[in-house]
Amino acid sequence: MTDSIRCPACRGAKKVPKLGGMIGQCNTCNGKGTILASEKPKPVEVVQDVAVKEVINAVADSVPATTVEAVEPVKEVDVKIDGKKALYKRKRAS
Repeated sequence: MTDSIRCPACRGAKKVPKLGGMIGQCNTCNGKGTILASEKPKPVEVVQDVAVKEVINAVADSVPATTVEAVEPVKEVDVKIDGKKALYKRKRAS
């Protein structure tokens, strides 16, 4: 007897949402809900090129990580309309 495991794509539900949100039959298990243990998809590891690592390190070394600049506080503008303090000036109906 072969060793079966639950389908990792549909998690045994046999149906999955497809393009446009329509529910359809799982492509991994063909709607059975289980697959053979030997057919389980393997995770793919991405191996970076040495040249890419050199470029990343060169950029990281050339640009400072943080820049601290003196920032002046924002001054509040007081606008008085009819003796009242307002945050903005209303348009007057003409």
